[in-house]
Amino acid sequence: MTHQTCKRHFLPLGRGIALCALLTLTGAAYAQTDIVSAAANSNLTSITINGRALQPSSGPPVVSLGGQRLTVATFSSTQITAALPARLAPGSYDLAVTAKGAANFDLTIGVSGAPGPAGPAGPQGPTGAPGAPGPAGPIALPFSGGGSANQPMLSVFNNGPLSDAFYGAGGPGTSGQFGGAGVEGAGGPSSGGFGGSGVVGLGGPATNANDNGGAGGTLYGGGSDALAVTGGDGVDAQGGDSAAGGFAGNGISASAGSGPSDGMYNGIAGIFSGNVTVNGNLAKAGGSFVIDHPLDPANKYLYHSFVESPDMMNIYNGNAVTDSSGVANVTMPGWFESLNRDFRYQITVIGQFAQAIVGSEIANGSFTIKTDKPNVKVSWQVTGIRQDAWANAHRIPLEVDKAPADQGHYMHPELFGREGDPSIAELHHPRPKRQQQ
Repeated sequence: MTHQTCKRHFLPLGRGIALCALLTLTGAAYAQTDIVSAAANSNLTSITINGRALQPSSGPPVVSLGGQRLTVATFSSTQITAALPARLAPGSYDLAVTAKGAANFDLTIGVSGAPGPAGPAGPQGPTGAPGAPGPAGPIALPFSGGGSANQPMLSVFNNGPLSDAFYGAGGPGTSGQFGGAGVEGAGGPSSGGFGGSGVVGLGGPATNANDNGGAGGTLYGGGSDALAVTGGDGVDAQGGDSAAGGFAGNGISASAGSGPSDGMYNGIAGIFSGNVTVNGNLAKAGGSFVIDHPLDPANKYLYHSFVESPDMMNIYNGNAVTDSSGVANVTMPGWFESLNRDFRYQITVIGQFAQAIVGSEIANGSFTIKTDKPNVKVSWQVTGIRQDAWANAHRIPLEVDKAPADQGHYMHPELFGREGDPSIAELHHPRPKRQQQ
């Protein structure tokens, strides 16, 4: 029968061997040569091949790598050790063993060195130069291991242009289930402080004038242009749960980098290019719309502040002209009285001196305006307080005491003569320290 097998072995510090072969097996006690696995030694001077029927009837087996015959050191029916060429260059090779048949593997060997001494601190953090190749050993997959050290347990450097240092791809999902994660991290538990982050990303530093630093993380939702699918979220975040007496974690906590800000696209906590839905209250210190200035759109912006109120208020307005009897009837939308309560009115006459009053308040979807003269133009405004089910369940509080741990601290300490004090947001969400490489 024909059997497809693929095994992977990863070596620390970027050395990796990926093995994959299409093997032909016969039913007669594995009479056909069968390679099960292969791994290089710690300094890449020899390779060990495991399998079945690796020993020919007489003489040593023939082993070659990329068409170059290797010197066989030891061999048996289940294992071969052979010398690797000196200064083996990274690349893909055909690994072939001929004994009681032929077996071929596509073998990729990547070589990189251990990190050298740390370089000088750059504008975005410390940088380091790669060192000479260091010792490495094979790790059979699946691998699970750990240790205790005051430094990263695994460091990977890739100095190739436009090349990733690490790539992970999760397995496919089954019906009704999620596929495997490309990368999954679990932060360390807290002990009198803050738990560790599951994943920390540090963008590459900008090295030349007018360069941009790299993003700490770049995420794309999955999808397809050819199928009727709903694309995946670029970020799907949920804060940690908390027991009674604590606070639940935030789904996302973002803050701007230190330095000058243009208030629009640089030095701000977040940018959303598209519509945004908030299924809950939106709390803010202030707000505005900003557009290209209508009179000088190429060179200026125009800002307008939001209208603020302690109430969950809706505003409606319009113009009306009274008839020959000095009466105008104003009809509101059909949903108006279901959505609003506590109506308030403002009316102003336009173009002439006249007296105007609200003749009758809103009832059955309309109200009337009366003037002491006929045919008077009147500008009107009506406000109402929301009374829909969501608003009734989530009233915005007017005055609230700070939590005990937050008392004595400020959202914006620099505005109260406390420059240099951490803000309340910083107290709750300290940033993890960048790892020294």
